[in-house]
Amino acid sequence: MNMELKLPDPEWRHFAPVGGWAAFRSSPALTTALWQQFPASDWHYLNLTAGSSAWESREDGSIVMVHYEGEDLIEMVVEMGAATEALRPLLANFRLIPVDEAEW
Repeated sequence: MNMELKLPDPEWRHFAPVGGWAAFRSSPALTTALWQQFPASDWHYLNLTAGSSAWESREDGSIVMVHYEGEDLIEMVVEMGAATEALRPLLANFRLIPVDEAEW
């Protein structure tokens, strides 16, 4: 009997600042805000490569991932769930919008 287990695809969203990452000048401030928003008591911090950071929710396993080139943030990917809710204030403060709506 060949039983194939299929897991549902997670819902991921890419976010970027209005105008795109190339024009974004607030990477250090956003990085500081991310560390403040995702305390170790509620989030696992993962550093998979030298140019990436990820915070995984202890509540539901959802993730916020950011990728850097030097000190500049160049990508933000968020799995729907607790990660999205925790990130909501930063989305507004740093004018981050879903990539499909970003003005490149």
